[in-house]
Amino acid sequence: MTAGASGRARVRRLLRSLAVLVALAAPAACSRKAPVFPGAPVVIISVDTLRADHLPVYGYREVETPALDALARDSIVFDNAISHVPLTLPSHVALFTGLLPFQSGVRDNLGYRLDPSRETLAAFLASRGYATGAAVSAIVLDHGSGVARGFDSYDDRIEGSEPGQAIGQVQRPGGESAKRLERWISEVPSGKPFLAFLHIYEPHTPYAPPEPWRSRYAKRPYDGEIAASDEIVGAFVGYLKERGLYDRTLLVFLSDHGEGLGEHGEDEHGILLYRESVRVPLFVKLPGGRLAATRSEAPVGITDVFPTVAAALGEKTPAGLPGTSLVELARRPGPPRVIYSETLYPRYHFGWSDLASLTDDRHQYIQAPRSELYDWKTDPGERRDLAAGLPPAFRKLRVDLQAMNRPLQAPGASDPETVKKLASLGYIGSASPGEEKDLPDPKDRIASLSVLKEANRLASERRDDEAIALLTRFTSENPRMLDGWESLARLSRRAGRLPEAIAALERADRLSPGTPQIVMGLADLNLEARRFDKARALVEAARALGSAGLDEELAAIALAEGDLAAAERHAEAARQGSPEARLPLLLLARVESRRGAYEKALAHLDEALAREADTRAAPMQGIRALRADTLGHIGKEAEAEQDFRREVRDFPENLDAWSRLALLLAAGGRQAEFGTVLLEMTRRVPTRQSYDTAARVCEIVGDREGARRFREKMPRT
Repeated sequence: MTAGASGRARVRRLLRSLAVLVALAAPAACSRKAPVFPGAPVVIISVDTLRADHLPVYGYREVETPALDALARDSIVFDNAISHVPLTLPSHVALFTGLLPFQSGVRDNLGYRLDPSRETLAAFLASRGYATGAAVSAIVLDHGSGVARGFDSYDDRIEGSEPGQAIGQVQRPGGESAKRLERWISEVPSGKPFLAFLHIYEPHTPYAPPEPWRSRYAKRPYDGEIAASDEIVGAFVGYLKERGLYDRTLLVFLSDHGEGLGEHGEDEHGILLYRESVRVPLFVKLPGGRLAATRSEAPVGITDVFPTVAAALGEKTPAGLPGTSLVELARRPGPPRVIYSETLYPRYHFGWSDLASLTDDRHQYIQAPRSELYDWKTDPGERRDLAAGLPPAFRKLRVDLQAMNRPLQAPGASDPETVKKLASLGYIGSASPGEEKDLPDPKDRIASLSVLKEANRLASERRDDEAIALLTRFTSENPRMLDGWESLARLSRRAGRLPEAIAALERADRLSPGTPQIVMGLADLNLEARRFDKARALVEAARALGSAGLDEELAAIALAEGDLAAAERHAEAARQGSPEARLPLLLLARVESRRGAYEKALAHLDEALAREADTRAAPMQGIRALRADTLGHIGKEAEAEQDFRREVRDFPENLDAWSRLALLLAAGGRQAEFGTVLLEMTRRVPTRQSYDTAARVCEIVGDREGARRFREKMPRT
C-alpha cells in the first residue's frame, strides 16, 4: 500500500470512529433536554378517592388491578404524589388551574366557585387549537363550580335518584362516563389535537361494587370499587388502542385524594391530612413509550400536572404556577421539594380548626392546634408523632409553612354585585364564620362524629324519629356543624316534617350563605310546603349564584300551582338543555297526565325508562309510580300493579306509591292483599308518617277498624 493510500485508509478509519462517537454522543446530548411532543393528544384520567397504598403498583396485595399495572409499566410512576386538599372539587381545580387552593380561592366542595379570571388547562390548550372534552361522574364537578371552563364539551348530566339526595351521593357509573367521552373523541376531526378528561367516582362512598367484584371483595368493598375502576380504565385504554391513539398520547392517571378507612379515626376524607388521605397514585405515560417503567421518589403534587402537559407539548408554562414538569423531575430530581396540603373542611363544616401540611422526601408536618411530625419512610402509617422532641425537620417545616401567605377565603357569595343581586331578590344570608382562633383540634373531636354515624344507622333502619331526635340534640350542642344541620334537614324532609326541615337547612345556609346547592335545597323544601313565591325567589337566587338547569325546578313550581302551560314551557326548556335527562320527561308526563292525555304521558315515561336502561343509571323516584298511575287510568291494571311494585321496591319511602298500590288492589276486590301491602309499607318504613298514611288509606275504603289498628300501632315520638 502506498503512503497516499495508507493515509487515506487512516482518514477513513478516523471518520468511522468519529461517526461512532457522534452516534453514541447523540442520545446523551438529547437526554439533556426533556422530550417534547407538539400536538400530541392529551388524556387525563382521575379516579376519585383512590388511595395509593391500595394499589399493587405501590405494594398492596389485596386487590388485582391488571389494567393499572399495565399502564404503570408504560409510564413514569411517582411514589410520593400528594393531594393539596382531600376534597373532590378543590383538588380538581388544583389539577386544572395548576394553583394551590388558597391561590385559586376554591377551598371546599360547597360554597366556592372558580373565579372566571383563572385560566384552566382546558382553556390553555383550546387557545392552541386543541379540541377539549370531558365526562365526569359526580355532580360536585358540575358546570356551576367553574371547573368546566375551557372545555368545548363537558358532560356532567348526572341526575339524582330521589329528592333531597346528598350532593356526594349524586353520581353515575364510571363506565357510562367513559362511553360518553369515547363518543366525543370519535367525533374529533382527524388530525386535530385534543384534551380528554375522564372522571371516575367508584371508590367514593357508598362502597357498592358491581359483580363480580361485590362477591370477590365482600369483606373489602372499597377494594372491590378499586377493581371495578380498574376494569373501566382498562376498557377506556383499550378504546384508545383500538383507535390507534394510545401510543402517541400523553396520558396522566391520578386520584384527587385518598380515603381514611377508619385509620386515625376518619372513615372517609376531608377532615384530617394523614397520608391515607393525601397520598395519591400518579402516572405519566409519554408518547412513544418514552421513559416507560421509570419510577420517581421525588415529592410531587397535583399542581405539577398543568406545567407537565405544557412542557411536554413544547409550550411555555403560564407564569405564576407553583408546580413544575413531572417529566423533568423524574429525569433530574434536584433538591427535595415540599408539597403543601390543607383542609378547611373541619372549620366550615364542624366548627373545628382548619389544618395545613408540608410533605418532603421523608417527613410530613401537620399544622394543627397540636402540630405533628411524622417520618413516613420509617413509619408509613404515621403512628409515631415526633413533634414533642422538636427535631430539626419539625422546626424547618413549621417555619416554611408560616412563611406562606395563605388567605382564609370563607365559603358563600363574596362578590359585591352578586350579594347586591341576592338582596334584591329577597335572599338574605348571614356572614360566614370568620377567622376565629382557638378552635378545637379535629383529631381530638373526630370521635364525636360517631353521633352522625349513629344517626345514619338509625336512618338506614327507617327509625327516622329516633335519628331526628339524636341530630336535634347534636346540632343544638354543636350549632356550627354544617353537616349536622344538612343531615337533620334531609331526615326531617323524609319524615314529612317540612317546617323542621326548612328551619334546619336555613341554619346550614347561615353557616355557608350563598351556596347554590343549599339554596336549591331550600327551594325544593318551600315547594313541598307550597310556599311557591318563596321557592321561586330561591330559584332566582340560585341563578344569581351561577346555578344552571333551573328550568326543572321552575316547571315543578308551575305544576304545583296548576299552571300547566308554564310547567310545559319550563320542562321543554329543561329537555332542550339536557337532551339525555329523565327529569324533564317526568315533568312533561305529569303535565300530560294532569291534562288527561294519558297516552302522551306514557310515551314520555317510556322514553325516560329507555334512557335509564341505556345509561344503566340508578332508578329515579316517581317514574314507575306515575307510569303505574297512568296505566291505571287507561285500564291496564295488571301492568300498573307491576310498576307500583317496582316503585316501592326501589323507593320504599314513597308512601304515595304504596297508597295507590293498596287502593288499586282494593278496587279490584283484593282486600287481603290490600291489607298486606299496608302492613308491608309500615314494616319497611316504620315511621309515624307511614302509619298515619296507612290509617288514612283504610278510611278511604271504609275500613275504620283497620284505620284504628294502624293508629294504635303508630310509634310515639
